[in-house]
Amino acid sequence: MGDSLIHAEFTPYGPDRFAEHPPFGPTGYLFIIPGDFPADVPAFCRVKDWELAVYRTRASGAEMWEVRDANGHHQVWGEGRRRCDAVGLAALEIARKRREEAAEICDRRVTALGLEPEPPYRVETCGSVDLVLSPAGVGRLTCIESNGTGRAATYRYTDLATGREGAIAADGQVTLVPVAAGLLHDRCGCPAPHVGYYENREDAAAYLAEAHDAWWPCPAA
Repeated sequence: MGDSLIHAEFTPYGPDRFAEHPPFGPTGYLFIIPGDFPADVPAFCRVKDWELAVYRTRASGAEMWEVRDANGHHQVWGEGRRRCDAVGLAALEIARKRREEAAEICDRRVTALGLEPEPPYRVETCGSVDLVLSPAGVGRLTCIESNGTGRAATYRYTDLATGREGAIAADGQVTLVPVAAGLLHDRCGCPAPHVGYYENREDAAAYLAEAHDAWWPCPAA
C-alpha cells in the first residue's frame, strides 16, 4: 500500500452521525485507515483501525476539504481543495506520525530497557489444523488428493521438523488429527497474523503449551 490509500472506501454520512459540538462538517464521508498502515511499521507497534471523516469546510476562508479522525482526538490530518488531495495528505501525515512513534518505541526498548528493538518471539495461533501422524513423523496437512475409487487418498503435508513438503498414502499407518495449533516465530521475517509478542522463549512456549493442543517452531526461523 505504501503511504497511499488507493483502496479507501467512502461512506456518506449526514447530520445525525456526530453530535453538534464535535468540529465535523454536518455532511461528508467516512473512511478507514487500517491499523497496519503503513506496512513498514513493526507489527508489534500497530494499532486498531482508525475511522476518519472528510468533509467540506470554510474555516480558513476558502472552501476546502478537511480530514479529521472520528474515534480518537478529532485531530485534523489533512486538507485540500479536492477530496482526494485532503485524504492523500492525511495518509502521508498519519504514516509519518506512526513511523515516528514506532521508532521512539524501538529506541526506548534499547536505550532505556536494554531489550532488542522488537520483541524477538512471536506467537501465531493457526486455529484448527489437521496434523498427519505417520511413521515418517508429524506434518501439517495442506490438502487431500483422491486417487480414484478403491485406492487410498494421498495426504500432502508440511513436515513440522524440517518445513519440507511431503506426501503419504492415507493407509492404516497414518492418522489425521484435528488440533488447535500454534507456531513460535523466533526472529523470522515471515508474516504472522494474529500474533502475540514475548521477550523470551520460555514465556512464549508456556503460552503456547497452555493455549494450544500442539505447537511447533516456525520452519523459517
